[in-house]
Amino acid sequence: MTTWLARLTLDTSRTDVREELRNAVAMHRRVMSLFPVMPAREEARKRLGVLHRVEQFGRQAVLMVQSNRKAAPERLPNGYAVSSASRDIDPLLEAVAFGRRLSYRCDANPIRRPGSTTRELYKNLPPVVALDGRHADDWWHRRAELAGLKIYTHHSQPLGAAVGWRGKGSGAQNVRHHRVRFEGTAEIVEPDALRTAMTEGIGKGKAYGCGLLTIAPLRTEE
Repeated sequence: MTTWLARLTLDTSRTDVREELRNAVAMHRRVMSLFPVMPAREEARKRLGVLHRVEQFGRQAVLMVQSNRKAAPERLPNGYAVSSASRDIDPLLEAVAFGRRLSYRCDANPIRRPGSTTRELYKNLPPVVALDGRHADDWWHRRAELAGLKIYTHHSQPLGAAVGWRGKGSGAQNVRHHRVRFEGTAEIVEPDALRTAMTEGIGKGKAYGCGLLTIAPLRTEE
């Protein structure tokens, strides 16, 4: 099954684009609109292997969408994206091999769910604790190891939380996913684990812009 990666540059002068960049639930719906309509969106996301990430640089916003079916930008409202491009990343996945070095980027949701003993000691702990700083970095190093990577260089950058409302009326649920961007360089030590991490994503919040791991080969010096 082919894995596709689409890159869409969004028109941030549009009201709907700006609103959806602030609303992770609305952006999830917009991403899923790139594919045929299915009854249950979360089931459709898993079935289609959909992962996405928004990268904002000043006034520019780029939406990255990975999936096992080619995204259809023509399903977007006219002018929503000022440019789009898709590529088959199977050659990249097939080139993953032991010992190769790469650069990586992942916007992830580093969290910890305290166990019963910890909750007994600290009475006011929430069920999910967002991790920052050194604790987030430790979380990423553990996840990267599970993803078949040996980290060489590493940088982490806190991002605004992915927020929104799911559902309507009195039954509406607040969605909030803590986010940190992790990027750097690494060496592949478990190729199959890396392929799995790339196609299935890392951590929680995958429907809301977390978990997409992208890589690029590093050129070796002569």
